[in-house]
Formats: sequence, C-alpha cells, structure tokens
Amino acid sequence: MLSILIPVYNTSVTELVSRILEMIKLVDIDYEIRIADDASTDENLKAENEKLTKYQNCYYDTFTINKGRTATRQFLAEHSKYEHLLFFDADVMPLRENFLRIMLEHLGKASVVFGGVAYAEKPSDDTKLLRYYYGKSREAKPATKRNKKPYLSLISQHILIEKSVFLACNPAEENAYGLDIYFSYLLQKQKVSVLHIDNPTLHLGLETNAQYLVKTQEGLQTMVNLEKAQKLPEDFRPLQRVALFLKKTRTQKQFIKLIKKQESQIIKNLCGTKPYLRLFDLYRLYFYIKLKQDA
Repeated sequence: MLSILIPVYNTSVTELVSRILEMIKLVDIDYEIRIADDASTDENLKAENEKLTKYQNCYYDTFTINKGRTATRQFLAEHSKYEHLLFFDADVMPLRENFLRIMLEHLGKASVVFGGVAYAEKPSDDTKLLRYYYGKSREAKPATKRNKKPYLSLISQHILIEKSVFLACNPAEENAYGLDIYFSYLLQKQKVSVLHIDNPTLHLGLETNAQYLVKTQEGLQTMVNLEKAQKLPEDFRPLQRVALFLKKTRTQKQFIKLIKKQESQIIKNLCGTKPYLRLFDLYRLYFYIKLKQDA
C-alpha cells in the first residue's frame, strides 16, 4: 500500500527509520522502506545505513556515482512496489508519534499531501542562524496559510504523492540544487491537486551561514537556467515578479548599483550572529538579476 522512500547522502538515517518502524506499528498497512545512497563518501555512515536491511521490508541500494537528489528519488520511485509514495529527506524527523497515521488518513484527498516543516525552538549553532531564521520565518507556516498558495508553499522534505504523478512531474533529467521550484511548477502546470495539512517534520540538517549563501546562489542559478531553457516562466516566484517590475520601471541599474556598494557589508551581516532577512531578500534579488544579465 505504501512505499516509504529515503534518498541519502552522507547522513545516518538509523533514527529516522527507527521512528518510521515505530509509527508503522500504529497502522495496519502493507509497506516497504527503500533507502538509496547517492554515492556517499563516508564509509562508516554507509555501513551503518546498510545494517537497516535487517528489518523486515527494508531495502538498501547504493550508487557508485553521485546522481543528485532528483535522480535518486526517481530511482526509488521506479523501484517502488506500491502506488502511494511517502518521501522523506534524510535530515528530517516526524514530530508526532501518529505522523504516519495522519498522512494515511489523507490518502485520496489529494494527489500530493504535505504536512509542513518545523524548526527547533532555539537555534543550536550560531554559525547556522541564517538558515534557521529563514526556515522559522518563511517556511514554518500553518496549513491555512500554505493552502492559499499550495504550489509555492510546497517543500519536498517529506511528501505523500501518487506514484504516477511523481513520475510525470519529477525533473529526473536535471541534476542541480534548487529543483523543488521546477517540480512545483510542473505540478501546477498539470493541475495536480495539492493539500497542505498540519503534520510537520522537524528539519535537522541546517547549513552554516556561508554554506546556505552558496546554496542560495546555486538555487538562483538553477532558476535562471530553467528560464533560459524555457522550462520555467519568468513570473512563477515572487522574486521573479519583483525583478520584472524593476525591469519594467527601468530601476534595475539603480538597484544593482546600490546593493553592489553594500554587498560586502550585507554578506557580513548574513554570515554573522544577527542575520537580517530583509537584507537576505535584497541580496537574493540582486544576485538573481546579475545572473539574468550575464545569461
């Protein structure tokens, strides 16, 4: 009935799988747990994850070449037994003991079900404050708000999805960071039903401030590449629409000039102990416009 799929790269999923197995005891379903290791370089973690095959209906595959998260998910979906897929990222943890039961209660109500994302009450590391505050402020929203913009609010850290829908919308041919936006667009384009509920997973794997800035840049480059390939419209995300407004009003040059003067100070703030999210918004817009100009 349910294929639980976990792509892995240099992360232990022992605790996550243990939690899933405990949740399965509370429901009566046919299930499988499939783990695919995307050519992890940490042999100890690989060996630890491979031991999970001792559990019933738990399978483990490993790649010799890194394929990326999207292709790894594709592999897992293609090899799954059942028509309903529950994806987990390796760095999340269900908050509630009855998480699985709640997800199963929504089977058939929509082709895609997302429970939301949560963050710890306090940041655990001062070097990861930018990712923490961004997630806490911009991602950790109740279902009532997320359902107003179901495609833009979708974060695939965990999703319950019909297998046929996933295989039709997963951009398996792409290997880049930031492809969730393309996945969401394809769901919208095909008018796939998306339901947001309040059943979050805790996001554990936060990047350092510097790492998150680099990932943000990579994600923006992916977006520009998709636009250039005419796979993504230029007005799908709010950031894109703001850039179009600046272009229409002929104020892009002034904006770029203004932010460029302050760029080093902005980066210093974002990598510091009191990152200001409005500056992060301005920096992302600035970097995106620069990429567009160079494309």
